[in-house]
Amino acid sequence: MSPELNELYVRLADGRRHNGAGLADELGISRAAVWKRIESLRRIGLPVEGTAGDGYRIAHPIELLDADAIRQHLNAPSIELEVVGAVDSTNARLAARTPVHGHALVAEAQKAGRGRRGREWLSPPGGIYLSLGWHFESGLAGLSPLSLVVGMAAARTLREAGADAVGVKWPNDLFISDAKLGGCLVEVSGAAEGPCQAIIGIGINLELPESSALDQPWTCLSRHVDGFSRNRLIAGLLTRLAEDLPQLDQSGFDAFAGQWRQFDALAGRKVHVSMARGENFGGLAEGIDDQGRLLVQHGDRIQALASGEVSVRGR
Repeated sequence: MSPELNELYVRLADGRRHNGAGLADELGISRAAVWKRIESLRRIGLPVEGTAGDGYRIAHPIELLDADAIRQHLNAPSIELEVVGAVDSTNARLAARTPVHGHALVAEAQKAGRGRRGREWLSPPGGIYLSLGWHFESGLAGLSPLSLVVGMAAARTLREAGADAVGVKWPNDLFISDAKLGGCLVEVSGAAEGPCQAIIGIGINLELPESSALDQPWTCLSRHVDGFSRNRLIAGLLTRLAEDLPQLDQSGFDAFAGQWRQFDALAGRKVHVSMARGENFGGLAEGIDDQGRLLVQHGDRIQALASGEVSVRGR
């Protein structure tokens, strides 16, 4: 987000109505330039209501990202925090850095957010969009359950904020009932035997307009929790990851496997599985194995499915 666009965004974030002429005077630009910047903000997903004649406003105030406020509640000295405006993708921006270990990039919005399997992730201003780089001595095989650990860390943080019903739909989507609240995108590179580098991206819907066009049922945190702080949530999430990631690296998934039952959004449910190679079948979700693979009772056998190979939807 350019400094000029950010100036206008900061003013609108309070949720009050702002007269176009007044904004022009404050910013030292013409009313036509204000309108152009409003249109730019709308293009990145900010739901700005109104016109130049009756003033501009957003329906719900946005707590602006504040690096100092995040650091105040961040109990993770190893993490280096960077707060930015709108970026194409926090994962892509972080991947361009060297080194990435311990670096957390948090953005006001994403213009080209990505979900699992290359899907678009709607990322308007006001949500949580963060990426964290981490170095692991573990090899690629040992990190196959990383997505599950990240999903559970996010779910636990949200539950501590009051969203008691948050669960994880294998491997790492955040759900309340059957509506998607958020998701994670974990990208790992390195050697089969180690070391490896991971970029962990997390997106959480805090407030979305009713008109949001998504391809599945969705929800946002404001529907379930009152009075949460965006900056404190980010600090809590990064603190949790800074605790869990070293434990996974040192002790493996054994330390986390027993926790999955608390968060499993598919346990005992009928599911439909779509394999990458085109095979489709239905079955009953039976939890995970000690490698984090989803167990599906299919006919007279139980099939273990590895992360990234399937698309699973409860039905």
